[in-house]
Amino acid sequence: MNNMAPQLEDYQHIKEKIVDYLSRQGFSEKKLLQKVTDLKRHYPRTQRYFFYTPEHVQRVIDELKEAGLIDDRRYAEEVLRQLRDRKDGVHRIKQKMYRRLIPKQIIEDVLRGWQTEGLPQDYTAIIRETKRKLERLREKHPSKKEAYKIKSKLFAFLGQKGYTVEEIKDIIIQAEKLIT
Repeated sequence: MNNMAPQLEDYQHIKEKIVDYLSRQGFSEKKLLQKVTDLKRHYPRTQRYFFYTPEHVQRVIDELKEAGLIDDRRYAEEVLRQLRDRKDGVHRIKQKMYRRLIPKQIIEDVLRGWQTEGLPQDYTAIIRETKRKLERLREKHPSKKEAYKIKSKLFAFLGQKGYTVEEIKDIIIQAEKLIT
C-alpha cells in the first residue's frame, strides 16, 4: 500500500481529522496544515498517517475552505474578540495571533479594522490585576523613596502585556484610584 497513490478513503481520513480538530477549536489554515502533517512525523509507523503529506492535507484544506469551514479572516476576528477585553494589549494580541500562524496581512487588517471602528478596549480586568500588583509592591516597598521601583515594575509588567506607554499611564492612574 505504501507505493500506491492515495485513495478516496485516505482523503476522507484526513478530512475527518481536520474536522475533528476544527470541532474543538479554531485554527488558521497554516496551523492546521502543520498540525495535521505533524501526525505523520509523530506516528511514522501508523499506516493511517502515511498519506498525511503537505500536498494531500492542503488539497483537503482547500476543499474545506471552499465549503467555508476554514477562513483565516473569520478566525482572526474570533481570536481578537476573545483576547481584546482580557489582560492583553494590542501588541500582545498581535503576538498571540502570529503564534497561531494567522497570515500577517490578515492580522494587520483585522487590528486596523478594530481600531478604525473605534471600539474601545475594556481595561477592567487589567486595571484590577494592576491594582493587586500595586498593593503587593507597596507592601514590599513601603518607603516613599522606593516609589520609582514600584512605577518601573508596573511599567515592565504592563509592557510585557503589550500595552503602549500612554495606555500604561492610564491603567496605573485607574488602578491607583481604586486603592485610594
